[in-house]
Amino acid sequence: MSRHMAAAMLRKPNDKDQAEQPQAPQNSQIIDEVLHSKRLDELEHALNVQVSPQRFRSSSAGDHANGMLAFRGQGYFGIFRARIGRNIDVVLEPDEADDRIAFVMSASGTGEVLLNRHMYSHSADQAVIFPSGPERIVRFAQDTEVKVFMADRVKMAECCAKLLGHDIPGFVNFDISADLETASGRSWLRLLSYAEAELADPHAFIRQSPVAWRQFEQQLLTGFLLSHQHGYSQALLAPQAAAVPFYVKRAEAYIEAHFAEPLSLADLAAQAGVSARSLQNGFQNFRNITPMGFLRSVRLRRAHEALLSADPAVVTVTQIASACGFTHLGEFGTAYRRVFGVTPGQTLQKKLRL
Repeated sequence: MSRHMAAAMLRKPNDKDQAEQPQAPQNSQIIDEVLHSKRLDELEHALNVQVSPQRFRSSSAGDHANGMLAFRGQGYFGIFRARIGRNIDVVLEPDEADDRIAFVMSASGTGEVLLNRHMYSHSADQAVIFPSGPERIVRFAQDTEVKVFMADRVKMAECCAKLLGHDIPGFVNFDISADLETASGRSWLRLLSYAEAELADPHAFIRQSPVAWRQFEQQLLTGFLLSHQHGYSQALLAPQAAAVPFYVKRAEAYIEAHFAEPLSLADLAAQAGVSARSLQNGFQNFRNITPMGFLRSVRLRRAHEALLSADPAVVTVTQIASACGFTHLGEFGTAYRRVFGVTPGQTLQKKLRL
C-alpha cells in the first residue's frame, strides 16, 4: 500500500456525492477520497496505480462489478475500505519495501488472505495482520467488504519504543491472526470505530490542527500495540514506573551544567519551561527531593570529587566550596559531614594520612 497513495487517491466524488456530504475546510489535514464503479478494470486500475502493484484474478468471465474503494487519512496512515462485488482474488505483487502494515477485517461478509502459502480467514470477529513485502492474495466473496487499518511500521516501532522507555531493534512483528472477540479485540474495534467517525467528520479537530492529528495518530498506534499480540506485548502490559516528566529532566541537566552558578527556584523553573510550583511538585513526586535539594546534592558531590583530587598544599576547602556554588562555609561543612561522614578538611587531607 503506497505511502503516497493519498496524494492522488482514486477520483474525486461526483457532484451528487459532494451534495450529500458536508465539505471539509480547505486546510484539512485529512484526505477523504471515494470511488464507486461497476467496471472491474477501472477498480483494478485504481488499486494498481494508487495503492500498490496488484492484479485481479477471477474464475468467471466478464468485467461487471459493483465496487467501491474509499480512503480516509494520510498517505502512510488511515482506514481503507474496499468492495469488489463479485468473487475475485486480488493478488498483491511482491513489494521490496516492508515498512507498512495492514490490519484487515470484514465490514461485511467474510474473506481470506493467503500469506506464505498459508490461508488466514477474516470476518467481523477475526482479523489478519501482515506487513508489506512478499506476494499476498486477498480473496473477496461477492458480499465481502473489507476494512483495512494501515500504518507505517517505522512509526509503530517508534511508538512501541516510547512506551517501553528504550529503543528496540527493527520492527514490531505481530501475530498474523487477531481474535476480535477478546476484551482487547473489542477495545480496539471501539477505538477503530471512533477513528472512522473522526476521520469522516469534516469539522473534527484533526482536520484543523497538525498537533491534534499527531495525538490522534499516537492514540491509534498505542491502541494497536496494546490490543494485538507481538514480541513486546508482555513488556508493554507489565506494570511500569511512571516516566519522569521532561521538565524535571531538563532542570536536572541544567543543574548539572550550571551547579556553580547562583541559581534560584525561579531560575530553574524558567529553564525547565514550567511554573515553580509544577517543578517543585515534579521533583517531589518523581525524585523525592526538592529542586533546590537536588542542586545542593550535585554541589556536594562535585565538591567531594574536587576535594579528593585536590592538592592540599595548593587549594583550600573554602576555595573548593566557593567554586562549587557554596556561599556559606559553615552550612557547607555541616551538609558535607552529614552526607559523607567526615569534614571537608579531612577529605582534603586524606592523601597526607595515607
